[in-house]
Amino acid sequence: MKRSMNKKTSFLTTACLLLLLSGCASVPGEPETSAIEQRATERWSKLLSGDVAGAYEYLSPGFRSGVSSIQYQRAILLKRVRWTGAKYKRSECTENTCNVTFKLSYNVAGGLPGVKSFDGEKDILETWILTDGVWYLVP
Repeated sequence: MKRSMNKKTSFLTTACLLLLLSGCASVPGEPETSAIEQRATERWSKLLSGDVAGAYEYLSPGFRSGVSSIQYQRAILLKRVRWTGAKYKRSECTENTCNVTFKLSYNVAGGLPGVKSFDGEKDILETWILTDGVWYLVP
């Protein structure tokens, strides 16, 4: 009886230890996927809701140093394409960069002769960089 109890205790202790250690397991140097997923999804939510100025804040500091918020808003608003949806698909990351894939739904007005508008979907790849602990899109 004592031997059976020791085996059970030993098994439970080992199982608990493995469970605790698995929570600590991560690949060194790789960022947490949920952080980049959240940040990239937030940016697309802002663009889809028309908050282009808010989406501008997600662009890399280097890009923002050369393009003002007004210039960026104007460039986005003058495009013939209107994004109608964005769904996060995956990301492949290193320590300071992530390639993030989204499936975009869009509408193009007057893109083809004789066609008033065209709806479509396309996978896009975005490059994000980690700067001072914050993820930014590199356009």
